[in-house]
Formats: sequence, structure tokens, C-alpha cells
Amino acid sequence: MLKIKKKRDILTVLVFLLPAVIIYTVFQIIPLVQSGYFSVTNWNGIAGSAIEFVGLENFKTIFRSPDFLLALRNMFKMVVFSVLFHTPIALLLAVALNTRCRGFRFFKAMYFVPTVFPLSAVGLMWYFIFMPTGAVNAFLDAVGLQNLVTPWLVNEGTAMNSIIFVNVWAGIGYYMVILLAGLTSIPEDVYEAAAIDGAGPVKTFFKITLPLLKPITIFIVITSLIYALQLFDEPNLMFNVSTTSVIGGPDRSCLTMVWNFYDVAFGSTARLGYGSAVATTLFIIIVITSLVGMKLMNKKEGK
Repeated sequence: MLKIKKKRDILTVLVFLLPAVIIYTVFQIIPLVQSGYFSVTNWNGIAGSAIEFVGLENFKTIFRSPDFLLALRNMFKMVVFSVLFHTPIALLLAVALNTRCRGFRFFKAMYFVPTVFPLSAVGLMWYFIFMPTGAVNAFLDAVGLQNLVTPWLVNEGTAMNSIIFVNVWAGIGYYMVILLAGLTSIPEDVYEAAAIDGAGPVKTFFKITLPLLKPITIFIVITSLIYALQLFDEPNLMFNVSTTSVIGGPDRSCLTMVWNFYDVAFGSTARLGYGSAVATTLFIIIVITSLVGMKLMNKKEGK
């Protein structure tokens, strides 16, 4: 660990840290404190209007709200499917590319491209793909599968699946690159020793590769959970430009926690106090999820 002995060195470190600390305080700490304060008040968000202290009434109300409970259920679905699909698919792609097969650089770039797209562009692009006259239905019609043609973003049964697909598609490249970096850090001597002992590719993967990738895998699971909990841009854009133009999609089947917060605080109602309670609840869920994941990670590393 680097030890700072001179006062001049301490001042130099503080000068470099100060801009980051100021930015983090202004854009993270202060809004977080304000959100916690407004969550126990009844306020419409308009400057100069009365702020009424209501205690925990907002939190009691949100857990009696059908929209909040629906958003909580939808969030749970997205979290489960994000983890189920993100990690295994990203791991398989990383293992395949780590073999350095022909054209692996091209495929690595292609898989990573969705990660650099702005979320607004991702939402709009997939809206035009899934729209009734979009690319998906046009392809199905061209190959003679007219019975599968459907308005993907209008039907309640397919709307949620479409959002999950887009969420997985947009994140796989990022997780693949992280796992690929982990794979390249595993010494070749370990694989050579396993080959000498007669271990085949399957046994080597489950007995060597997976255990050594556990810390990275846990990190990916945590970040995938947090990303799914904060999902907003893609469903909001995909449904706000569609013919449904309903908050949360058809029958609110795709309503997320962040979308619910946005709607009650700035959309259909102007209840910033109630919306802050929703945001605070989501923040607590994310913190608990992160702490549990970090504890699991430290436990695995300790072993």
C-alpha cells in the first residue's frame, strides 16, 4: 500500500480528489438526501408550493398501490430472466472466442457493438423492428410463417418477452468482454496440467474454468441485477412511440419500478413526495442486493 509521508503529497492527493468529490456530492449525495427528505412529505414538486410532512404515509401507500405491486412483480420477472440469460450466454460466447477461432476479432466486435449504442437508440431501433410492419413480422411473412406474425408490442403476452429480449441483447456484449478478460488471465499451465492428467474439455470447463471465474461471475450477476432493477429507457421508448401510448405498455405488463416513479412524480400525476418514496424503496432494494452480492463475492474469494 502506498504511504503518504509529506504534507505536500497529501495536499497534492486532495487537489486531485477534490473535483471528483465535488461532482459526486452535487450529483449523487445531495439528490439522495433530498429524495429521502421528500419521501416523507406531500409535495407536488413546484417551487414555492407547500411541503407537508406526512411521515411514513407515502411508504404505506406505495405497498397498497396496484401499480407499484405490479411494477415490483414485473421487476422480479426481468431480474430473473436477465440473470438466467445474461450470464450463461455471455460465458458461452467468451469461451468460444477465447479459443481464438477464425474471425474471432470480428465476432468479438460484433457482439460488443450493442453495448456502445445509446439506450435511446436501442429502444427506438427495436420499436421499429417489433412494430406490426417491422422487420420481425416481415421476415416471418417472407419465410411462410404467417401464423406467427403478431403485434409484438401490443399483446400483453409478447410485450414483456420483447423487453426481456432487448435487455439481454443490449447487455451480453459487455458481460462477454468482462468474462473474456477473466479467461485470458487464467494461466495456460493450469490447462496443460489438466490435459496431462487426462481431463477432457468438458471436465476442464467445469472443474477449472468455472471455479476460477467465480468472482467475475458473481460480479456479473450483481451488475445484471442492478441493471434490470433500473430498467427504464428501452421500455419507455418502445411503448411511448407505439400505438398503445400507455404507461407500462399493454395492461401495464411492462411497467418497471423506475417507470412507475417517473409516472407518479413527473407524468400522469405531480406527486414528487410519493415518487421520492418509490425511488427510495428502489434504492433500498438495490443496496440490499449489492451488499448480499458483495458478501457472497468476499466469501468465495476467502475460500
